[in-house]
Amino acid sequence: MKSKKIIGILLVAAVLLSGCNNGGPVQTSAGSTETSQTAEKIVFTESEPETSATESKGKFEFNPHVYSAQLAKSVPQEYWDALYNLCDAIRAGESTFKCASEEAYKWSTDDTILCCLFPAAGLKVKGESDDGSPAFENGTGKISYKMPADEYAKRQAEFETMITDIINSTVEPDDTDYEKALKLYLYVAENYTYEYEVVQWDNYVYKTFMKKTGQCINFAAVYAYLLMQVGVDGLPCGTYDGMCHAWTYVTINGKGYHIDTTWALKDCYPGVENVYIDYFMMSDAERNSDNCIINDLTVDILPGYWVSRSNVSYAATDNSYNIRSYCGFISLDEDNKVLHYKTMEGELKEFHYDI
Repeated sequence: MKSKKIIGILLVAAVLLSGCNNGGPVQTSAGSTETSQTAEKIVFTESEPETSATESKGKFEFNPHVYSAQLAKSVPQEYWDALYNLCDAIRAGESTFKCASEEAYKWSTDDTILCCLFPAAGLKVKGESDDGSPAFENGTGKISYKMPADEYAKRQAEFETMITDIINSTVEPDDTDYEKALKLYLYVAENYTYEYEVVQWDNYVYKTFMKKTGQCINFAAVYAYLLMQVGVDGLPCGTYDGMCHAWTYVTINGKGYHIDTTWALKDCYPGVENVYIDYFMMSDAERNSDNCIINDLTVDILPGYWVSRSNVSYAATDNSYNIRSYCGFISLDEDNKVLHYKTMEGELKEFHYDI
């Protein structure tokens, strides 16, 4: 029996218990002593970054305004504007932000939206009023902080530094989207471990970044966030049909693919030297063959959660990048656009990805 099937059995139970079943983050355990606090003015010592993913020096910088064109097909522009205003307000330590409607206010301050699109603020910043006044009124939304202002400022600054370090040590701005996606896939596979116990974490994305361990719902969102940081369209998704599981839906060159970093984790394959690339750039048919039956995907940050409610296609029909049968990554020749890999039988092969 292949190793991934053993992992899959464990994932069925683990995912259901880890928050995948309700479309949102695992809530803080009962007995939490977190208190609401309106933040004092928070000022970051470093210069305020631009919203672009790169600097003129050819290095990535932290992007507080991550974006998915695929998600934008279902999310109105005023929702994005509200989210970005909120992110800017949080980074500046403000207690209010501008938004066009109450619906935009609710979406931008939703726990799952913040966990996935502005992770350090997830469950530490709430869209609510501390004094009983309306949380949204006359185009202004209120922000309630759930930790002391100075502690949050430190949390945000450390997170931004960590993300910047990850992407600059892993990818380069002139990489193709395929190369960025592959390098970040390898990064997650080589640096994160699977948590088999039930995890009661108060932020399923931020804590995975910090602890480098988690379950499928965690890795799906972490990988998607890193992709968006470098300008690649990625969204955490999952299915309840067949095996209950989560992974990342990625759009490259206008086509959709499924990328599963959980089943690529080296930690799950003791004694295996190379990262399996079987789970990179998969089609719907290949997902179905793994018992992740795709009848109706779930996408945590969709307003309606289920893909069928979005009226947008999340299909993955292209097999151009198919490298399967437990092939291990060896190296990448970026000049000639060649991926070197090894089969289960130890045969060395090449895949020309400049398609």
